[in-house]
Amino acid sequence: MDESIINHLFLPHYLPSSADDDFLIKFNHQDEYIMLQYMKEYLNDIELRNDANKLSIFRVFNDCIEQWSFLQNPRNFSESNIQAITEQLPPGSFLPLYFHAQNATILIEIEENNIDQPLVSSWQVLLPTSDITSSLIPHVAFFPVTTYRLNNRSQLSSKVHCELLMDFMQNTIEYSKSYQTSRQKNQIHDVPESHYVCQWWIQQFQGIQIENSSNMSIQFKKKHRDHIRWNKAMVPFRRSGLWLTIKVVLQIILTKRLGHAGILVYKLLITDFLTYVIYKTYTTIYTDLLVHCTRKIVRRLNKIENLLSSIISNDEKQWIQYTKQEIQMKINQIMPKSDWQKSIQINEETNQKLSMTNFKFIKRNIYQHLCENLKAYLNHQNFGQTITLLPGIKKYEVHSNVIQDDYIPSIKELTEKFNYTIEIALTRMEIWVESYLNQWINSSKICLSERNRLETLLNFFEEYQNVALNHYWSENGPTDPMGYSRFILTSLTIIQSIHQKLCNDSRFERLKLHSIDIPNLMNLFEFLVVPNRENMIRVRNLKNYFSKFSHQKYPDLLSTINCVDSFGVYYASQSPAMNESIQKIRAQAESDKQKKIQEVKDAKERYTRLMNSINGRSCTCSYRYGSRQTCNTCSIREQANSIQVKIFECPLPSNRESALAVIFELQMPIEIRYYRDIIWQFVNRPKPHPKHNMHEWLSILPHKNKLTPFFIGPNNCKVKLVSSNNSETQIRDSCPPSIATDSIENFLYENSLTVQITPTNPIRFDEECRILTPQLDHPDYKSLQFTINTTKFVQNSVIAKLSECPGRLKPIQFIEYGSFRSGHRLQWWNLLAIFEMDSLPISEESVVILIMHSILQYGPQTMSVNSLCNSWCSEAHEQILEDHFIDELIIRLDRRLDDCELNWQNELVLVAITMITMRMLAICNSTRQDKIVDLAMKCRRIGEK
Repeated sequence: MDESIINHLFLPHYLPSSADDDFLIKFNHQDEYIMLQYMKEYLNDIELRNDANKLSIFRVFNDCIEQWSFLQNPRNFSESNIQAITEQLPPGSFLPLYFHAQNATILIEIEENNIDQPLVSSWQVLLPTSDITSSLIPHVAFFPVTTYRLNNRSQLSSKVHCELLMDFMQNTIEYSKSYQTSRQKNQIHDVPESHYVCQWWIQQFQGIQIENSSNMSIQFKKKHRDHIRWNKAMVPFRRSGLWLTIKVVLQIILTKRLGHAGILVYKLLITDFLTYVIYKTYTTIYTDLLVHCTRKIVRRLNKIENLLSSIISNDEKQWIQYTKQEIQMKINQIMPKSDWQKSIQINEETNQKLSMTNFKFIKRNIYQHLCENLKAYLNHQNFGQTITLLPGIKKYEVHSNVIQDDYIPSIKELTEKFNYTIEIALTRMEIWVESYLNQWINSSKICLSERNRLETLLNFFEEYQNVALNHYWSENGPTDPMGYSRFILTSLTIIQSIHQKLCNDSRFERLKLHSIDIPNLMNLFEFLVVPNRENMIRVRNLKNYFSKFSHQKYPDLLSTINCVDSFGVYYASQSPAMNESIQKIRAQAESDKQKKIQEVKDAKERYTRLMNSINGRSCTCSYRYGSRQTCNTCSIREQANSIQVKIFECPLPSNRESALAVIFELQMPIEIRYYRDIIWQFVNRPKPHPKHNMHEWLSILPHKNKLTPFFIGPNNCKVKLVSSNNSETQIRDSCPPSIATDSIENFLYENSLTVQITPTNPIRFDEECRILTPQLDHPDYKSLQFTINTTKFVQNSVIAKLSECPGRLKPIQFIEYGSFRSGHRLQWWNLLAIFEMDSLPISEESVVILIMHSILQYGPQTMSVNSLCNSWCSEAHEQILEDHFIDELIIRLDRRLDDCELNWQNELVLVAITMITMRMLAICNSTRQDKIVDLAMKCRRIGEK
């Protein structure tokens, strides 16, 4: 019972899915009156407090709640009891009654100066389910409602009236909506219609009049804070209408007696009642529920602080201060204090001091040494234990020797808190993805749920992608091929990690059989610029992974979503919840269709009746003073022709696969939605949010109204359910079919929207290759840009362009430059030939650009991975793994370094040799590392001179 009371008072996160699972409202609300008993106990508790801390209005509350609680109990609601209580109502009293069967409340007031003519009012309590579930905007009711004055008090206690109230309490007259469940005879009902109480009950009194003085009452509004939980239940869980009525009645009484101050007294009174309930039950409820309830109470207290200036009476001020102190005292007893750890900390510090006092250092040189011994001291330290921390890792956590499990970097933190440049911040994020993403996403220690974890990763990806593209790419300006390559690898690593995570989830094992279709990805790998072995290994692993999923049995998530093999169709077909949603939508659509048929029939009958009434009558219109005076015949004809009926359109496709695809888009698991959003944005790089001319399903009538209640995804999702055409409802809104000439079938339409998702707009492959390729701007080499873009054999094209060779270049240099990249396996051999024959001037920037791009680009892969000895290394750089080739190249580079040392002309030569040396060191076998290190040290010595 206590749990049920808390559910209705506080609306925690986990509510029952059926009225049958809730104590107060099960069995047709027969125990709902206990809510009033709780309020009665609370008011009795107030009575026991000091008289100086009470308001006189509480006596009215006590009498009102006592009589109301007695009558609200179904076992006491009889003709005799109603008659006795209404006859004995004293002056200045109130008697409310809540009729669950009518979804309405009545309020009777006996004024002190007019006891023979009581005031009555009534109002609707709960809104229909469709209003609550289909609207994001809260519904508001305004109070007090219209009040009526009875001519004679005896009408309230008459036998007929008492019998009428009993019938209201026990029998529902009409439901706002009801329909049969499939293959069952049971009917599912919405809330009852309230107009029989709100209108007819008022009108049946004789001599009743609207009370004009009620317009002077303080107006206030109440939000319909209702929650509906419904899972295969005949009656859904809804918040107690009696509790909503209690709040309205108390506020009406308080504002009527205390004016504007009554609003503040009401808010604090309800807050005190909520605290009273929690204080009684906090030892029996779970901690998370207790925290939820306490937070609500504290929030209410904070809002009350802003209204204190409206209090005038000293009695009210005294009661408010006392009640606030009482609430705060109870909260402190319920929840532990914020400094509860302080005593533990003090004890630990005391124990630590005692232990240090008793500790004796045996070897003073462990902690104290002379400066001259510093080097020897440092040489004996074990620096293998040193940890490099990313920003955000607190120093006191170093002892764990691992990165903080729940840490994830952000651009804002790195640039604002640590004052990093954008480039360094991006590098930090890329390092985190490469080194810690798998640990982060698979860690069992992370406090985040799977949903929040992927949502955090989606936000991380979006922030990183936006900043990286702005920094590495410019639509018309220069680009950063190496930075853009890191962006590609980082993004693919994120996609791979999420895909692996989902494939290991038993719910999404089917993903293993679906392709991952990222346009041109397999060809793009060879154009990536990767400066070290780790990145080359990473490229190879990613290429193998995405190659495995590039030609799977079933289509990818961004392809046609309504084919029989699509992931969404399969998942939805296996989901009972999604199939149930389809049944509900179809059942509602069939009901709407039958209503539309009847509406068309009624309109046609009305049209025929009007036209028959003027059959055989001629027009008698006249013109007077220059204007046409329409006759009765023409007026009736115009009235008949103006009859219109909107068409009916089914919100779901008739095809089963398409219907499954639609419901999957509405209710897909959030993990899949986040994963797909990331892939979709990556496919659309470098403009991740392209415009489209499609029509969103949830923005078009009638689909918006019928399907939105079934949508459970976030509002800001990137991939949405769209259609290439508009709906028939929208198209025919201004010109519906003719009632006179069109048949009923012309008013009925199947779903007209196509089943698609937001289309992708991937970058053209040649444009992305341009981003990954340095652009030559020197006039002597600019015409040879096409040769640096590819490793294909283009010698014939170069020779054909000899006529364009600038005068400053020799024809042999023109051909040598244009042929350097022809054949990816020949690039390193061509580099060796350049140093041997001095065929190209390495001192020129365009030549250095050509060399650097050739040796840093990953290059194509023509052979299978299994046939390669070192599968991580691409074919373009296999020569670096041959020791004899390294020996020959070292000799040439060493000779060129000697020339630089003796006859220095251009520092660019030293830069080129140094970069070539470091590239060799990154790839070569361990047997040649020492030689290359010596060469690198020589480059350094020459550079220092």
